[in-house]
Amino acid sequence: MTWMEAYKRFWQNAFKMRGRARRKEYWVPQLFNGLIAIALSIIFSFVDSAMGFSTDFMANDQMTNVSFTKPSDIVNGIWSLIILIPGFTVLARRLQDININGWWALLPNVGGIVFGIGLIITLVFLFAMGGAESTPLIILIICGLILIIMAIVFFVFTVMDGKPGPNKYGEDPKKNERYFYNDTYKN
Repeated sequence: MTWMEAYKRFWQNAFKMRGRARRKEYWVPQLFNGLIAIALSIIFSFVDSAMGFSTDFMANDQMTNVSFTKPSDIVNGIWSLIILIPGFTVLARRLQDININGWWALLPNVGGIVFGIGLIITLVFLFAMGGAESTPLIILIICGLILIIMAIVFFVFTVMDGKPGPNKYGEDPKKNERYFYNDTYKN
């Protein structure tokens, strides 16, 4: 399977959770989608600059127009939404390749959302209390550490080789490439 075939398969199976995805089917789209996001950021940073938006969030000058509705932010948000579901389904199929239920792929997405909401609530609470209470900050730090550990675990899951042979989620996607499927292989 070439890199372009893997990226094409990412889009062809964008809404398909059944089956299995090999490592290349997961990592090649991650690379390409990351490069596309970087290219969009670079291109639209020039558009932002041409429209008078500042790229410096810490700007002290009142003449700069700092906004969260810059064209680059909008385009990156749209790109993130476009790849959200295909990214989830390819992770689900990747987990199924190592014999883990694909619904576990919800955990990184939900965990990030819960952490973001927790961050907002903690900041509001800290500002309301005047920073006197440290309990919400400690809880937020613990949640952040849990999120980091979860990211490491899912990274390990995505780099593990799939279970050889068929499993309960489908046929082995590397069936034609594994030596023990080859009829000419002899002990």
